[in-house]
Amino acid sequence: MKVETTCSASRAYRARWAHPTSAPVIALVIAGAIVLGLPGSTEAQVQTPDSTAALLRALHQRLDSLERVITELRSTRADTTETADELAALRAAAQAAAGPGETGTERTPAGSRTRSLQILNPEISVTGDVVGTFVSPDGESGSFSGVPREFEFSFQAALDPYTRTKIFVTRHEDFEIAGAPEHGHAEEEGDEGEEDGHTEEGLGFEIEEGYMYWVGLPGGFGAKVGKFRQEIGLYNRWHTHALLEVEQPLAMSVFLGEDGLAQTGVAVTFPSFTVGPATQTLTFEVTRGDNPVLFEEGSQLSYLGRFQNFWDLGASTYIQLGATGVYGKNPDLELESRLLGLDVSFRWTPSGQSLYRDFQLKGEWYFVDQDEGVESRAGDGGYVQANYRLNRRWIVGARADYVNSLDDDPNLVQVVPSLTWWQSEWVRIRLQYNMLRPEAGSPNHTALLQFVWAMGPHKHESY
Repeated sequence: MKVETTCSASRAYRARWAHPTSAPVIALVIAGAIVLGLPGSTEAQVQTPDSTAALLRALHQRLDSLERVITELRSTRADTTETADELAALRAAAQAAAGPGETGTERTPAGSRTRSLQILNPEISVTGDVVGTFVSPDGESGSFSGVPREFEFSFQAALDPYTRTKIFVTRHEDFEIAGAPEHGHAEEEGDEGEEDGHTEEGLGFEIEEGYMYWVGLPGGFGAKVGKFRQEIGLYNRWHTHALLEVEQPLAMSVFLGEDGLAQTGVAVTFPSFTVGPATQTLTFEVTRGDNPVLFEEGSQLSYLGRFQNFWDLGASTYIQLGATGVYGKNPDLELESRLLGLDVSFRWTPSGQSLYRDFQLKGEWYFVDQDEGVESRAGDGGYVQANYRLNRRWIVGARADYVNSLDDDPNLVQVVPSLTWWQSEWVRIRLQYNMLRPEAGSPNHTALLQFVWAMGPHKHESY
């Protein structure tokens, strides 16, 4: 009898898990198994009413515990199924939103793509540069003045993965520095600045630079085409509002003109190479020689070559040496011009402290020779400049200029101390003093107060 009962319970137990039934049936089967598994045979045991009641209470407690466990297991299984269903629904919704993956079927956009067209717009920046002056020429009484020296609009964009473009449109007005020589030949003819729009009557906008350049060319070459500031010296590439003083060094303005050397043509930069501890770069440019000082606004080709050496002396110090040669003709005036420029730059910036400490020592020297028919002219000049950043806001600087002019003008010596308040990346205020003295002459004094502000992604374009 006991054996048959045990076998029946075993078969019922296997049938339960093969064919799920209700929780009470499971509980009764398990309870029966527990009863049958108690020590001794039910036939052999003699039980009292008290012991039978105690046994029933124990069985009831075990039955309640088993029912709770089964209920929790079913609840967990239901939650898991519900979570899986929700995850499947989310995946289906994502697939419907993304459209078919590998079928190639064209999908319909869920909304307007108008905002994505903004990536096609160029980056636009605007810079303002206003200069106030107090001029006291040759010991005479001084006078105050102020001009909006320059307003510049910058447009920059990536045309495709290989090409970029930069366009700078400016409105420029000259200001006076006592004793500074006049440049170009337009003034001598009585139509001062009318051709370049720098007088109040002819003020307007002009293209300062506008060029396209290639990046990532095979072999490490670089190239650009358009109108651009040429690779000569340290500051010719810099825009005026980004200079370390209000104006360019005197030798640059005398030999290259107040706007510097900016002509239309093509330029190629060769891959840099290393010799010993130094890195060298080589640039070659062919442009239309229309500079008013070097080529007197000619239309023939001019050629420029620049060789540059760079030494990294440590984590915070470097030195740079450069040499530039320029050659061109103006057949209409039988003019042939040659220029050689030498430059050196030393910079110290503590690692991780570039916003608070910085020292720069720079110098350039130019040698210019011009043949105009039977007449030959030569001149030279340069400058030495030092700038030190005291902290995040204050920068002190000084520059010494010397010029031996191409014409019969006397040699010029100029001393230029300056103090710059760097309010932020967008606002700069500079106080500067120019003492310019011609050889065997009286000194000229000019005090300048410059306000520079910028907005847009490209604050102060130097290169």
